[in-house]
Amino acid sequence: MSEQPAWTFLTGLADPNDSTPNDDPGGRPKITVLHRGETETVIRLAFRAGQRMPDHTAAHPIVVVGQTGTIEFTVTDVVNELAPGTAIRVDARVPHSLTARTNATATLIVVHGR
Repeated sequence: MSEQPAWTFLTGLADPNDSTPNDDPGGRPKITVLHRGETETVIRLAFRAGQRMPDHTAAHPIVVVGQTGTIEFTVTDVVNELAPGTAIRVDARVPHSLTARTNATATLIVVHGR
């Protein structure tokens, strides 16, 4: 049995949503899993301006880090501006939504523990 490395170097966190509008008629952001570990999952969310993720919840706590552009992140009826250099942490099962004001990317970290 091979042992897992003690670290993982992740790239592409700010890669844009390079699909054309016809690639996704629903207008959803491009979601790419970059890493699945025992305690966390790291996901890139890449939006074109105007794309949304309507109200939803996560089964585990999350941290969303702004990489490029601007995303409105709404949680408990409070609108937060997620921009480069900002982040938001949300407890499990708390409804939230995202709307891209510009082309934007964010890194989602799902903290699922062991």
